[in-house]
Formats: sequence, structure tokens, C-alpha cells
Amino acid sequence: MRSKFKWIFTLLMALTMQFSFAQEKTVTGVVSDDLGPIAGANVVVKGTTRGTSSDFDGNYAISAKEGEVLVISYVGYGNQEIVVGAANSYDVRIVPAQLEEIVVVSSYTKRTKEEVTGAITTVAKEEIENVPLGSFDQILQGRAPGVTVQAGSGQPGAAAKVRIRGTSSITGSNEPLYILDGVPITSGDFASLNSNDFESVTILKDASATSIYGSRANAGVVVITTKGGRYNQETQFQYRSQVGFTQIGEPNFEMMDSFQLLNFQRLVNNGQGVGMTDAEIADLAQTNTDWSDVFFRVGKTINHELSATGGGEKTRYFASVGYFDQEGVAERSNLQRFSFRSNLENKASENIRIGYNMTMNFSKQNLIDSESSVTLQNPYAAAYLGSPYTTPFNPDGTYATGAGLVGANAYENLVENQRRNDQVKVVGGLFGEVKFLKNFTARVDFGVDYTNDRFVRAQDPSTQYGSTVTPGNQGLYNQSNTYTGRFITTSRLVYNKTFADKHDFELGGYVEYNKLHSKTAGFTGYGINDKLVGYPAGITAGTSTNGLTPVVAGSEVESGIFSYFGVAKYGFDKRFNLDLSLRRDASNRFAEGNKWATFWSVGANWNLHNEQFMQNVNWVNELRLRASYGTSGNQGGIGNFQQFATWGTTGYGGVQGIAQASVPNPDLKWETGKKANIGIDFSLLNNRLFGTVEYYSNLTSDLLISQQLPLESGYTSLDVNAGEMSNKGIDFSLEGVLVKTDDLSFSLYGNFNYNKNNIESLGQVNEFEQGTSIIRVGLPIGSHYAVGWAGVNPSNGEPLYYDADGNVTNVYSESNSTANWGTYEPVYSGGFGHRFKYKGFDFSSFFTFAADYFRYNNQTFFQENPNFAQYNLSTAMLTMWQNPGDITEIQSYQYNREFSSKDIEDASYLRLRNIQIGYSLS
Repeated sequence: MRSKFKWIFTLLMALTMQFSFAQEKTVTGVVSDDLGPIAGANVVVKGTTRGTSSDFDGNYAISAKEGEVLVISYVGYGNQEIVVGAANSYDVRIVPAQLEEIVVVSSYTKRTKEEVTGAITTVAKEEIENVPLGSFDQILQGRAPGVTVQAGSGQPGAAAKVRIRGTSSITGSNEPLYILDGVPITSGDFASLNSNDFESVTILKDASATSIYGSRANAGVVVITTKGGRYNQETQFQYRSQVGFTQIGEPNFEMMDSFQLLNFQRLVNNGQGVGMTDAEIADLAQTNTDWSDVFFRVGKTINHELSATGGGEKTRYFASVGYFDQEGVAERSNLQRFSFRSNLENKASENIRIGYNMTMNFSKQNLIDSESSVTLQNPYAAAYLGSPYTTPFNPDGTYATGAGLVGANAYENLVENQRRNDQVKVVGGLFGEVKFLKNFTARVDFGVDYTNDRFVRAQDPSTQYGSTVTPGNQGLYNQSNTYTGRFITTSRLVYNKTFADKHDFELGGYVEYNKLHSKTAGFTGYGINDKLVGYPAGITAGTSTNGLTPVVAGSEVESGIFSYFGVAKYGFDKRFNLDLSLRRDASNRFAEGNKWATFWSVGANWNLHNEQFMQNVNWVNELRLRASYGTSGNQGGIGNFQQFATWGTTGYGGVQGIAQASVPNPDLKWETGKKANIGIDFSLLNNRLFGTVEYYSNLTSDLLISQQLPLESGYTSLDVNAGEMSNKGIDFSLEGVLVKTDDLSFSLYGNFNYNKNNIESLGQVNEFEQGTSIIRVGLPIGSHYAVGWAGVNPSNGEPLYYDADGNVTNVYSESNSTANWGTYEPVYSGGFGHRFKYKGFDFSSFFTFAADYFRYNNQTFFQENPNFAQYNLSTAMLTMWQNPGDITEIQSYQYNREFSSKDIEDASYLRLRNIQIGYSLS
């Protein structure tokens, strides 16, 4: 009996001990690296969804049982595993991962850093986040060598002009191809997208990188990858809030005050001051309105954003919601955006992945009038053209509007009338991927880019501008709705195999179909009921007697591109890599004989740092040579039906009819770019100094040119393929980590581009004018074409010019125009800045620059012109020639002011683009 009891007691003790061993306990510790504690490291119990993250001081606490394994991970570091034993605390030191960096080289493929053969630049999320700009393309300014961004608008969310390695087409599209998670979008979409959702941006510049996009890629490609979750990571929430202010820059000119302007008007016999006595001028000059204070304000930016990211063993996810509100520096201009993003990926099995990414956004923009031109409704012009001796309001509080009252008229129009655009934007994609037979991967992607724009313009009949609307002089209401759907489907089959641990081989075949559906409908109505301004119900029905016939318009377009293409990659022993691509595109924009085009590329690199003879060169961490050559296309400047004779409505003798509107050209084909690139990538001194140097030579042939037709043909022009244009230059980027300790880091970085553009050929002609520039063989695109300004004759105040031979003359003739005044495309461009971190604090700056380019300053033509003395003028006019012997650049008012090289100014700049100071909390 006693032995039996002893046996039972022993069994119970064993079960009790086993039970106690299986009890969960709280395990704590500190996660750190060589520089100190790591905040945000993931600590997960292996095989479960239990996990946590380290706080700002690297501390973590998690429930675990003895015998379980803790997996500690952090981006850029190798995973560490700790077996939980009897102890309750485990400090973990993690080290940077030795895995090669993965680079997105297109929306179809990824490569390790050592496999990249093309000219690409990656802009990381840290350079994009928190920049207070409404349009992502403006954020790119100065961020990558060879990419020039010119933002010529003060409207929040307005698209910028982006050029990658120069202008490559005369009348065709020079805008890069933008790809968002595999879906093509346009630059006009960025006002409705939240750039803080972007994980990285890859800019593709040479043939090896762009040829895979074929007919759409000659102007370069910008590939945007949005943020995603991580497997085996508990959900992490991030809230970001930002408030910013924008102020208009100080002008480099000064406008006259009331006293100066009235006296000047009396002198030149033009304007309010004509015939006034000194006393009358002194009395009126007591009113001295600074119209820039009326029209301009300190703009404010507010941004709120909440995101969640995480994942389990089989699913990872990212979601965000955001609100962005930015006021422009001009009254009425603003952008309000509501955004939502959801990305999800699921491992249905070991070999099957499915997922989606989607963004849904709604934006509202209030727009100003005539921003791109010098008109009296444009507040940026009226702020300086408005007479200072007038006021915006009458004593009774009403607007002081009327004939000639520029400032008040424009201000009333800005405040009381409407011009706005509402946009609904959906960009999304689905994919399914399966791996089979060990080395094969099949995948299907479907993407859609849907946009619904509603534009409204309304003028109140009680306003000055509303009362001058024709017909009716009773205001107007205009509305247009545009629906655009872009669909893309891509199917691929990829084979990967490594032989003998040295030979890496990849072969992929792709089939792709792009389809565009676009539909626009709009109307303009007149005779507006002043109680219903801004609503269609306010329109007066048109009759044969009141003359208020509404204007209607609309269009519907479908276009598509069908493609099949292949890529091949071979790598040898991490030393040599070879990339090949071949693509065939067919477009409905061309006649049957030119419907198909072929584009190809070849690229190679040599990783010298992996060679045996470099192993003892300790100060070189990476050294890589790259070279590529290939072709890409451009169909952006070709209409959808130019291979056909199009017809439209017309009138003759008061009778409406239909007539041929264009001349068909079935011989039109793609513009083709041939691109060569040689580059060197390096990282030196224990990765403290790294950068890239590249030389490129691009040639675009079969340029689209608008050829003038004889007047007797009844048509003005015909688009043809003729001519060639080249861009040759150097890209350079460099970053140096000057200080790096446990708590402190300081680095300087910069990039630089030199681009030489040249018109090589124009087919049957040698030159033709294009606006205020000339397209001429041997000159760069955008060369200004103007009569040379030679100053003012001090004896009589007459303006002097240069004739075509460089001789001074007092005769102004456009036939004396020359192209000696530079180009409006910058030759040099880039950006630079610094990064500073001390513990939780960070401080960074960013500058951009452009040099050796020139722009027309239309404002000087109006502000330094006595013919416009009824408006306000620059104080430079006070130096106008008045007496023999006067030395000045302002001619006598007795001579007409003409456009000349005097109005072309050096537009080179160095701009402090952004300063950021922050503190990171756990």
C-alpha cells in the first residue's frame, strides 16, 4: 500500500512540475545594435501570432513559455532567435543583414542591388514623407540626378513639368510614364493621391530600365510602390499630424505708390493723373492700397493621417486614412483631399499568393482664373497692375468695381465667382501568383485607374465680370463631367534556375493589354438667377428671342495597346550580369501598316568588388560598372484618329453643316528613342562615401512635327514623322556620412545633372518657329527667338535694337530676330542637403538648383511700359529717359514698347526647398 502511494505521489509531482514548466511568464529585455537601443523591433513567439515591439529605449515585454522561441526582427537587420529558458530577461543585439538590397527595377521585376544593369534612381519614403506639397511630382524636384521639375503654378495640387534627361520630343509627349503598383496613371492624378502612402519611387532613365514599357517609355518611367505590411508582425498604428505655412516670396521689383504713379501718368498723358493739379494728386495719393496684401495671404497646410500595418503567418496588410487641406497663397486657391488606402497579401498555400492594393480618394480644388497668363482676372497679375489710389471697397462696404478698376474687379471675381473641380479617384489592382514545378511562377495582374472629374465655373450676374458675359450680360454657369477608365491586365510566366551555385538564369514571357475609355459631357448656360448662382437651376432657358442659347459639348474616346514581351537575365557568380528585353506593341492610333512596333534593350554589369583581385582593397566596399543600349517609343503626341479624315460641324452663310476637319496621315508611326548609358556605382571607406556617375547619349528619331500646308489646301497643318533630336549628359550623385556614433549621425548628400540637347534634323526643313522660340537644326529645344535689345539712345530716348547681323539700329523688325538668348530648358540641375540625427531628434535641409536657362518675364512688358500707365507700374519707370544725356534702360514714352530680348531673363536659381525638424516618439 505504501509503495503504491509513493508511486502515485511521484506521478503527481511530475505532472505538477510539467504543468509549472508550461506556465506562461513575462519575458523582458532590450533590443539594440552597435549604435544603441532599437525602437520598433518586432518580437514574436515563433509559430504564433503573439508579438510586440520594442519601445523607444529598446525595451520589450512579452508573454512566453519555457521552451518557446522568440524571433526578433527589424528592417535591414538579420533575424535573431532566442530560446526561452528559466531566465525572465534576455537582451538581444541584432546586426545588419548581409542580404543584398532588393531594388524595384520595373513594375514587372525586382533585382538585387548587384544585379541591376540599368540607370535607375530610388527615392526612399523618408525623402517623400512629410513634405507639405499637394502634388507628388513636385516633391521629386532635386531628388534624383537627371530629373528636372518645374512647378510654375501657385495652385495647391497642380501638376509640375517633369523631364527625365531632357526634352525628347518637339510636339509629342515629354511627360514620364507613371506606374502606381503596376497601374499606369497620369501626373494630373497626384492631387488626389497621398504620397505618404508611397514606400519607394524608382526613376527609370536608360533603355535597360525603360524598354520593357515599349511605346510609352521614351520620356522615362516613374515606378511608385506603396506601403505594405509584414508577416508575423503585430498590428502597429501610426498617427501623423502636420501644420505648415506658405508665404509668397519677396518680389525682385518694386511697384509705384499712388503719388509716384499719378505724377507719372500726368507726365506721359495716360491714366487718372492726366490734367490733375499737384493738390489733386496729393489728395488722391492719400489712398495707397498695396494690392498684394489684398490678394495674397499666408497659406496654411493641415495634414492628418492614421495608418495600420501588420500581419500573421499567412497574411500581411496595410491600411491608411488621411485628410489633407492646403490653402494657396492667393485667395480662393486651395486643395482639400480625403484619402483611403488598403493593401493586402495572403499566402493561400506555400506556392500560392493572392492580394490586392487599392486607393480611393476624393479631392476638392478651388481654382483661380487665368493663372497661366497675364490677364486682368489673374490675381497674380492684378496684384501688381491694380492702381494703388483705388480701394477694394466703397465706404458702404460694396465692391468698388467698374470700368478700369482692375484691382477691385479682379478681387470681386476671385471672392464672389466660382471655379472649382471635384475629383473621385480610384486606383487598384488584383493579382494571383502560383509557383509550380519548383522553378516556374505564373501570375496574373488586373488593374484599374478610374477618375471622375466635375468642373464648375459660375459668374454672378451682380459682379463686374458677370455683368459683361455674352450673351445676356447676366452671368453664366458652366459644368463639365469627365469619366476616364484605364484598364490593364498582365499575364506572365517566369522561369528561374540556379546552376552549380554560380549560374543564375531567368526567363519571362508577358502578355499585356491596356485599354482607355474616356467620356466627357458639358454645357454652359446664361441668364443666371442671382439667387441660384452656382447651380444649373439658375440658368434661363434659351429661346429664339432672348438669345440665351446654351452651349453643349461632349466627346467619347476609346484606345488601346496590346503587347507581348519577354525578359531574360543571366548572372555569373555574383560578378557579371546580363539583361535582355524584347517587346512588341500594337496601338489603334496607327494605320494597319504601322500598327506594330518593336523595342528592345541589352544591359550588363560587372561587380568588380567581388573579383579576387579586389579582396585586399579594404577601402572599397562596392565598385560596379554598368552599360546598356536599346530603344523605347513615344505615341503621346498622336491623336486617336489621325490615320483617318475626321469630320466636324461648320457653318457657311448662316447655314450649319458638316465638313472635313483634318487631313488623314496613314503613314504616322511611333517616335523611337535610342538610348546608350555607361555608369559606375561605388561605396567606399566602410560605406561612409557612396554614389553614382553616369554618362548617357539618347537620340529620338521619327520626331512628330506639325508640317505647314499650303493655304489653298484649306487646312493649316499635317502631323508627320521627320527629324531627330539628341540629349547627351552626365548624372552624378554622392553622399558622405561624416559623423556616425552611438547617438549622433551627420551626412551631406547631393546630385547633379548636365544635359546638352540638340536638334539634329528636321526632315525637309531646317527650322520653324514655335511660339516665341525657334526649332532649328544645331540648336537646343526651347531656344528663344527674339529681336536683340541694344539699350536706349541717350540723345533722344529712342529704343535701340540689333539687326540680324549684330548692328545697332533704331528700327524694330521681327525679321531681325535671332536665337542668341539661351533656352528655357535648364542645362544644369540638381539638389543637395544634409541629414542630422541626435538620439530622438532629427534635422534636415534640402536645396534645389537649376542653371543656364532663361525665361520670358511677361510681367516686365506690362510693368515697364508707358503704354500701360493706366495700370500700376514698376518704380524702374521713374528712371525713364526724359532729357538728352540721360543714361537709362527705360526708353522715352514717345516710342512704342516692343517685345525683345530685354524681356528674357536669366532664370537660374538656388532654392531652399524644405527644412524639417522633428523628434521621434516610440
